[in-house]
Amino acid sequence: MNVPIRMLGIATTIFWIILVGFIASAAYSMKDLNLGFGEPQFTAGSNHDLVLTLPLHIDNRGYYSLKGFNLTTVFSDAEGAEVSKSSTVVPVIPQAGNVTILHNATLNIDSMAKQNSQYIFDDSNLTCTVMAGLNFAELLPTQLAANIPFPWGAPFYNFNLGLPRYSRVDSSHSMAKVPLSFENHAAFDVTGNIRVKLYDGQNTLLGESQKAINASKYSSYKGDLDFSVPSTSIISNTNLSGHFEVYFSTNMFDCGPVVIPYG
Repeated sequence: MNVPIRMLGIATTIFWIILVGFIASAAYSMKDLNLGFGEPQFTAGSNHDLVLTLPLHIDNRGYYSLKGFNLTTVFSDAEGAEVSKSSTVVPVIPQAGNVTILHNATLNIDSMAKQNSQYIFDDSNLTCTVMAGLNFAELLPTQLAANIPFPWGAPFYNFNLGLPRYSRVDSSHSMAKVPLSFENHAAFDVTGNIRVKLYDGQNTLLGESQKAINASKYSSYKGDLDFSVPSTSIISNTNLSGHFEVYFSTNMFDCGPVVIPYG
């Protein structure tokens, strides 16, 4: 679980190094400008949004004001399609002024999941295009654009449903137990429900089960799904093959059906 955290930290550090270097290049000397950045914060917003807050501290000790500071971040997927765009504008950072800028970038997880289910199951990289500009002493307008890889951790990484294990209850009913496991690599907790339909090799619906889940960020999850199925279906399904249909309803996104074969 430490790998996604370390990758995110490296990407954030690169982001701020480029941004700080840009601002410094717009000033006459580093001695007049003190810069610092804080740890990024992730919070779950409304409407299935994940808000990434990036704090930047600027202490302008020079003789001139910094005007028209603007910062825009655009997140794009592997195909170049825009996932999110956010901007922050500070009209004036006065001479001898000390400000903290909080840049908020919003990712709608529900929209991302509907666009491509890989964001739910696979770790990947988004591309973050950083565009920044300011005017130093009203004489030196400066702009910068850079592309930075931003690691994305999947909330249901390595999602797995095992083979059903059948046990007879009576002459007409049996129970099927299916092991469930995944790793939450995302920067947010996952709570909600997983609903699963169990089909045999002839595409006949055997049963349905629902499981409430609560997986903290950067944690592993293991559990079981219990299905009540007809005993006759077990006898006819001697090869124990078929497929699952999985539906996700969580605090951050809804997704499904996802078809997973077994056997």
